[in-house]
Amino acid sequence: MDNLEAESHIINNNEDTQGDLAQIAEKFYTEKDYEKALKMYTEALLYTTDSDLYVKMGNCLDKLGKSETAVEYWQKAIDIDSSNSDAFINLGNHYYAKNKIEMAISNWMAALVSMPEEPTANLNLAVAYTLKKMTTNAFKYYDRYLKYAQDKSSEKYREIQHQIERNKKLANDYLKLGVQYQARKDKLSALKCYKRAGQYYPNFSKIHLNIGSLYFADQNYEEAAKYWTKAMYLDPTYPKTISNLAVCHDMLKQFDYAYCYYTIFASFIINQPAEYSKVVTRCHKIKPYLNDNPLLAENHIIVAKKSFANCDYDRAICEFKNYIILKPQEQEVYFEMVKKLEQYLNPERTMINVCNDKGIKLMGQHKFKEAQKYFARILVLADSGTPDYANAKRKFGICLQNS
Repeated sequence: MDNLEAESHIINNNEDTQGDLAQIAEKFYTEKDYEKALKMYTEALLYTTDSDLYVKMGNCLDKLGKSETAVEYWQKAIDIDSSNSDAFINLGNHYYAKNKIEMAISNWMAALVSMPEEPTANLNLAVAYTLKKMTTNAFKYYDRYLKYAQDKSSEKYREIQHQIERNKKLANDYLKLGVQYQARKDKLSALKCYKRAGQYYPNFSKIHLNIGSLYFADQNYEEAAKYWTKAMYLDPTYPKTISNLAVCHDMLKQFDYAYCYYTIFASFIINQPAEYSKVVTRCHKIKPYLNDNPLLAENHIIVAKKSFANCDYDRAICEFKNYIILKPQEQEVYFEMVKKLEQYLNPERTMINVCNDKGIKLMGQHKFKEAQKYFARILVLADSGTPDYANAKRKFGICLQNS
């Protein structure tokens, strides 16, 4: 214990030295004298074990053409601080340059867990998913880039903004036209319009819901399930889509999927006794078949792992959850994986909760000025008009009045 206290005392007494060395290193780095910058950062490391220092040392090594060694330093930075978004972004850039797209995506996604509003990582993900021809994911991250970009006057920003807005308008126009054709019972014309809408902008869940409905009406349950699954990925909390998928897979005699979706749907209607009873009864009838065919459950974990490796995280999380429903005894094994994927898919949700908790705690300590920055961050992360945004705006105002 005495040794630890002595060490801490030494570090505190050398904070000025550490800061001076870091400043000198920054100057050398700006002047592109990476050898001297690296030397200064290395000396600064004698006074502290700092994650950011390892990132900067890795940057120097990368500039000196020692990219593989740089990777080791960026990884060390993450080992010290798993929320160091700069280290993850640099690793992503490294793997992207090596044409290891999946590894690049994985690291950029990890960067967003602690920094959802980081524009570079969002734009990088949009480009990477475009290369993988996963357009739904690509548009998702283009949208996030447009939301979070700091320089909204740049040529790159305006170009992307113009293209996305054009695509959304065309998608909306075709969607409306499709609804009109569908109302007139012209299914073929409606289907063409909906598919055209999806080509322009595939992230409107209504497009896929309507296409699924047309296929279901024609008893083409396989195609209906495909499009309703896309709709579910875009809006996983809409009960009607889950119910549609349960019935659709039941008609296809894909009872493992039917059982999973009936189970999920049941959680939405637990306060509707009659409907809930029907769903639970159907699950009970399916269960013996699943017990007699255990390999059906195993297929879900295989698909989940393949989807994860391919950076298809929507499908991966869906299949991991399906596997847990079919084999609840495995929940503990895959709980952390599901949690990680949920953070990947919606990092804003996690960060909003963190900022809100920290802000409330600081308000309770009457540290209103410090609390203010957390609510300000929520105002960036949350969409206007949502309860999160309204709540943060109110608390931000209270902090402003008291600071």
